[in-house]
Amino acid sequence: METKTIHFTLVIGSEEFRIQTSRSQYHSLMTLISDRFNLADFGLCSSMGSCGSCDVEIDGEMVLACETAVNDSLANTRIVVSKSVIAIY
Repeated sequence: METKTIHFTLVIGSEEFRIQTSRSQYHSLMTLISDRFNLADFGLCSSMGSCGSCDVEIDGEMVLACETAVNDSLANTRIVVSKSVIAIY
């Protein structure tokens, strides 16, 4: 089984990070962000999409990271972590 690498930009506050991952490495965008960055209160929920603690903006559209799969749809996107989360960063 071939593993395809996905590249995208993650913005946290004023910092930009170029992310490289495979589509099978993480269950969701929330787990990727939580694993790679120490963001207090990010994704502190049951991953059910009801609390909003993992709000991110993907190319201008607000979505929940817990409901966003790490797949080809993220390739070459710009993902901005919600300002309410980065206030603690």
